[in-house]
Amino acid sequence: MDFFARSFAIAGLAVSLAACSGAPAQSRPPAVAQTAAAPPPVVPAGPCALRPSCDTPFPAPSKREFRHNRSGLLASALGARHRGRDLFLLPGTPQWVLGKFAYGPADKDLKDEDIDVYLLRGCGAAWEKVGTYRTTEDEGSHPAVVGVADGGGQIFVNLAQVLPGGPLGVGRHRIKLVVAGDGTSVDLFLEVLPAGARIVVTDIDGTLTEKEEALVGDVLTGNHSQTHPGAVDVMRALSGRGFFMFYLTARPHWLEPRTREWLRLRGFPPGIVHTSVTATGRMGGAAASFKSGELSLLKTATGLLPELAFGNMPSDVDAYWSSGIPRTFYYKLADDARGGVKHDDYRTLLPSLGELPAVCP
Repeated sequence: MDFFARSFAIAGLAVSLAACSGAPAQSRPPAVAQTAAAPPPVVPAGPCALRPSCDTPFPAPSKREFRHNRSGLLASALGARHRGRDLFLLPGTPQWVLGKFAYGPADKDLKDEDIDVYLLRGCGAAWEKVGTYRTTEDEGSHPAVVGVADGGGQIFVNLAQVLPGGPLGVGRHRIKLVVAGDGTSVDLFLEVLPAGARIVVTDIDGTLTEKEEALVGDVLTGNHSQTHPGAVDVMRALSGRGFFMFYLTARPHWLEPRTREWLRLRGFPPGIVHTSVTATGRMGGAAASFKSGELSLLKTATGLLPELAFGNMPSDVDAYWSSGIPRTFYYKLADDARGGVKHDDYRTLLPSLGELPAVCP
């Protein structure tokens, strides 16, 4: 087990022990006061509206009894580590809701329990209940979907087949998955893309965060690390010119909610967030393989390849180069960039990237 795997295991234990208060996982206060949100960026975002934040308040759900006594014991003893899977979609394709429900540092699956699925269609003003679905019991009970295998404690729901009003239209949609037995929940986002959509992909650790290992300290302390000067401005400028943001990180899957919260607090534009689907994350060659695989899945699902990519490690270079992304940028990279642009200050990129043609969705 490498340094980061050990660190994340320790961090997971700390988070789980701190979360054993019985309150919903997403509403429990952290051990340390949260850092205030970043001030507005100094550079105008651009002529296009940023993707909506989808922050309509969610009404408190009514809890029901767990189906199994073992589930109640699990939930009362350990902190929730649920996670969902964001997706880019095209109109007319399956619209999968993928959720994993587990507790504690050992990632104990919540099996054969009810999950209530709610939808904020188009990031509008009203939540609607989609239905209730049962988590899987055994590994492999459901076939893999868009690269996500069934490891138990999961739901797989194709909204295009179950929504009374028909499939989701072009736009950004928020899904909330609520465990009926204890009210803990997790969010995910589906982005149904318009014709001609353009995508930017960026790594997070060391690329956007102030240090490569900043996440470990964040998880252990409850703080939110800073970002590199100008990084928020660059991403907002690109989003403001009509690009869709794809945040792609090899972090452990259970850190997906914290990753989304960090991006929000630091002022990054809303987008699609993908972590690894492993409990300890991936490093080096494994991270490169994971990211190139995710980019391949994106192309298969949408026919699209990101036009721009940002990273900071050789694994990012390998993934972006093998995927054929035309324009790549690497923060303080010492290795061969394989035709990409090396830089040590995001602010130097703003004059050119901030003037790219705007194509608003």
